[in-house]
Amino acid sequence: MSILKVKNLSKSFHDNNVLDDVNFQIEKGSFTALLGKNGSGKSTILNLLMGHEKLDSGECHLFGESIKNNPDHLKNKIGHVSERIRLDFPLPISEFIPQYGKFFEHFDLDQFFRQAAEVKINLHKQFGEYSRGQKMQIVMLAALAQKPELLLIDEITSVLDAFSRKYFISLLSDFTSKGGTVILTTNIVNEVQHYCSDVLFLSKGKIKFQTALSEIPCNFKKVRTLDPHHPISNISGCIWSGINSDGSNSYILPNAIYDSNTFQGLLEDKRNVTLEELYIYYSQQDQNE
Repeated sequence: MSILKVKNLSKSFHDNNVLDDVNFQIEKGSFTALLGKNGSGKSTILNLLMGHEKLDSGECHLFGESIKNNPDHLKNKIGHVSERIRLDFPLPISEFIPQYGKFFEHFDLDQFFRQAAEVKINLHKQFGEYSRGQKMQIVMLAALAQKPELLLIDEITSVLDAFSRKYFISLLSDFTSKGGTVILTTNIVNEVQHYCSDVLFLSKGKIKFQTALSEIPCNFKKVRTLDPHHPISNISGCIWSGINSDGSNSYILPNAIYDSNTFQGLLEDKRNVTLEELYIYYSQQDQNE
């Protein structure tokens, strides 16, 4: 079941065409990593979904409803986590959150306080007194306590320490296992490798690809060679992915390219292509276009 459908979406700011004819859909219960370089339009997509920006053209439906109608009741179904969210009120968070929760139909105050204790956040301070990472933890916990059906999370992993990243990623994994849906923008690809189910790669305002994580090994081949000047390095669509402990070089290429060529002096790399390698692959391809 698709809870989000985007068709022919475009958005420009002044003369900068940020999103150009974007199409994708998100299935209920999925954990989607929305990848792309800084400035690729990832945050713009989330802001459009939240109604913070207006579409220039195209269609977008959340839970079967057009976001052009700005249906206010969807606020109980969607949680948004971003550094642009500020909870700057002249109250300590321990007093502010109970008031904030009244705006949401299913807000779980006990869950918020329990999870805040688990990550050892002192709630007796005002929002502006916390560090950047602690602010994002508070915003994340508040979004989870809303009991939303969809969580939109914008580039917060980079401001969290290693423990907090693992803690919150595990919370998101549990959230999706219970039927929730997550769209997470990030450039720390290896953090979500073992948790996300789907991947969207955004480049130059367009969706470069969308795939289930499980399909990546089926679509790409990883090979290695001890010859640093092997002709495979000159094949369009083939990307160098690193040097191995035995001194060999590994390369990644789509199965279609591998199957259409005859290669000598290559060994098949038995390791699966990782999400991080796929990110590097498409980033390199993007530079070569």
